[in-house]
Amino acid sequence: MNFAREARKLADFISDLEDDFILYSYENDYNYTHIGALLTNIILQAGLNYNTVVKPRVEKVLLQYPNHNTTSKFQELINSDGLENIINWKHHTKLNRMYDFVDFLMGNNINTCFDLKEYLLSYENQKEVLNLEGIGPKTVDYLLKLLNFDVVAVDRHIYNFVEMAEVEIKGYDYTKKTVEYAADFLDIPRKVLDYSIWSYMSNKDFTKSNKESQLMLEF
Repeated sequence: MNFAREARKLADFISDLEDDFILYSYENDYNYTHIGALLTNIILQAGLNYNTVVKPRVEKVLLQYPNHNTTSKFQELINSDGLENIINWKHHTKLNRMYDFVDFLMGNNINTCFDLKEYLLSYENQKEVLNLEGIGPKTVDYLLKLLNFDVVAVDRHIYNFVEMAEVEIKGYDYTKKTVEYAADFLDIPRKVLDYSIWSYMSNKDFTKSNKESQLMLEF
């Protein structure tokens, strides 16, 4: 298959970067046992800065509502306090996606993060999640990664990195398989390569932004 050849090329590119590319041991910021914090993360992450926008809201849910960690208890909290106040968010699109996800969990008797992980062991169940409004393959893979499945969730950083390596890009699934096979060639966990690419490209973005800011100040 072509993606296997491209994966080998990507693995060689990473090896040639040597000390410029650091392999980070992937560890979730949180050991997810709080369904509300988990949903806050996966619903908000798309298109937003993780460190400045998503992470503070996840931490707020964990710190202020530690006992509302199951789906049923989190739904009670939503009914009493209002979701927009719980996660400090007003735009209806992401709020509606979160409401829909809570309803989905309740409808499938998924009350804990462990229940959700068990449910997602089935590929057919993963496809059921994709039927939710606004939930795409990247969000499902990101959810799997947070629940400690060994997967790659392809975002703009991975697309840009793969393009930088002059590796062929043919959509989400093809790119995902290419990066996952590259991790296999490098003999490292797939989620480690995912996080290492994210860190590498995030740092490049930060450096670029810094330089642009300095130029704006100079001129």
